[in-house]
Amino acid sequence: MQDFFDAIQNLAGGEVYALVAPESTQYPAIVYTPIAQEHIFGIDGPNLSGGLQRVRVQVDTYARTYQEALHLQDQVLAALLADKSTIADVRMGLSEFEAQARLYRVSVDYTYHR
Repeated sequence: MQDFFDAIQNLAGGEVYALVAPESTQYPAIVYTPIAQEHIFGIDGPNLSGGLQRVRVQVDTYARTYQEALHLQDQVLAALLADKSTIADVRMGLSEFEAQARLYRVSVDYTYHR
């Protein structure tokens, strides 16, 4: 997952976190969650030491406006496409407003090969 973090770490003013954002987070911010990591087997069988892997990561962007959260997702995709030539799938998830925190959240799943 370090390669994923490296690709997006400079977005949102560096407010990029794995799994959960700390209470001191300044917004906008990005939280990414690894969902799945699968080894891809070739016709000659598994190559677990250096073979191809399919990785799925959920990326949640949080911002004070909905447009800002959407724009941050656009920046995430652009950063991943610049760093990873193997983006296989992008699935828009949910969008919501968290009333208590007064934040908009946009959730997107990214699948890529490495």
